Amino acid sequence: MALAAAAALLALPAAAAPPPSLELFVASDRTFALYRPAGWDIQTQEHANGRTVMVVAPRGHALVQMTLLKTDDRSNDSVLLAARTLKNAQARTPTLRIAWARSTSDRRRTVVEVEYRRPDGTAVRGRQYFLMNFPEARVYGFETEGARFASMQPELVSVLANFTVLDPTQFKAPAARAAGATDVPLQPRRLQDGSASLQLPADWQMIGAKGAVLTKSRDGNSGFAFASAGFWGPSSIPYFDSSRLAGVIHAPYMPPVDAMVTLMTRYGSRDFRVLQRASDPARAAAVSAGINRRSDVETALLTFTNENGVRCKGYYEVIGNTPLASGQWGILYFAVWAPEADFDRALPTLVRISSSFRIDERWAADYVARGIENLKRQMAKTSQMMADTARSARESSLAAFQERARSSDYIDYKRTMTIRGEQEWVSQVEGGALYKSDRWGLSREGERVAEGQPYNYYNYEGRNPRYNEQMTPVDASREVYERVYGVPR
Repeated sequence: MALAAAAALLALPAAAAPPPSLELFVASDRTFALYRPAGWDIQTQEHANGRTVMVVAPRGHALVQMTLLKTDDRSNDSVLLAARTLKNAQARTPTLRIAWARSTSDRRRTVVEVEYRRPDGTAVRGRQYFLMNFPEARVYGFETEGARFASMQPELVSVLANFTVLDPTQFKAPAARAAGATDVPLQPRRLQDGSASLQLPADWQMIGAKGAVLTKSRDGNSGFAFASAGFWGPSSIPYFDSSRLAGVIHAPYMPPVDAMVTLMTRYGSRDFRVLQRASDPARAAAVSAGINRRSDVETALLTFTNENGVRCKGYYEVIGNTPLASGQWGILYFAVWAPEADFDRALPTLVRISSSFRIDERWAADYVARGIENLKRQMAKTSQMMADTARSARESSLAAFQERARSSDYIDYKRTMTIRGEQEWVSQVEGGALYKSDRWGLSREGERVAEGQPYNYYNYEGRNPRYNEQMTPVDASREVYERVYGVPR
């Protein structure tokens, strides 16, 4: 039953980016946050040793459940936890059966798929994840109608993956909540160009434009950012050396979090330590399809020393877009950070700040409309340029064709006259009269004027028999040939 591959099934990222169809929910006591489908209900149940959070569909056809408990089991045996839990469930639901079960070799993580029938006969299918890490035990799961399981599974897993505990002490010991948790009042703020808005403490600084924003506390040690950054790697375009560009970050493409560290290092941060790091292939595939360019997505929890020398801790979501032929590539990032010693206490405020961030829809619509107008103008300009180019190409092609035809006529004339053993001569003295020498003698304008060897094709050299003139051979050049026979011939 122990399969190492089960680890991949159980490793649910704590804060992956939600699909566009999900909306953020933050508990009123700020103990947890999650993303849920619009209209789904949030229910909680307190236990003596923890709490259960459920996300329930309006018609009850599906639910997602997250249970966090304190445990005295130092063996970290999730198989025993799963067995006890399922035994209790079968006592309440006699039709429940185990479809399959797997666990890791160290028995710390187990996944079980179950099936049962409701009283009305509807088949239900679900999956439960049991995770043990003394002194904490977690049970995550979801279920829905059997006929909808395959179609709803991605959305239900997304809800699970985005469940975040903001204050773990409230689950482990409800009576001993963290003292001194900050509850800073926030005020609405808007970027100067109107492109985005969010809520911030009154003394926080903010800069940004075109939907990108960077905010920091008065001391510069806490903040929120949603922005992009560009890099330049080697160019594959002939005769374009991207390394000569000034004022940019020169670096070959690297994983998104590494690029984030490179960017932060450029602005004075140092001594980075990665506490957690995870890639998100599903989101990367969605981004790649949306922009028609291969992308990577990573999330990370980092500690670092900032430019002020303060040790900080931050959460980062980073999208990396692979290089163009010019070598240009970039990242889009979302981040919150605070001094490491105060991070847990500041996290609820950071969550409120980040969840309040909005791109202004009217600004975005205007921005898109302006882009469309610019695109139309560019298309019209390009269309005219293409028409001019096509016309020039046609004219050039016609001229080239005519030139080839004239050359072909001249070459054919020379070849034919040589094969026949004939030579034509033009007399300037006689106003362009045409003489021809052949195997028998010399003729003028079709009439024989001389016979014998001195005047045949092999011996005659062009002396005019009537005047003291050296006549010009018609095949001396294409120019002479065209003057005699005209263009076109």
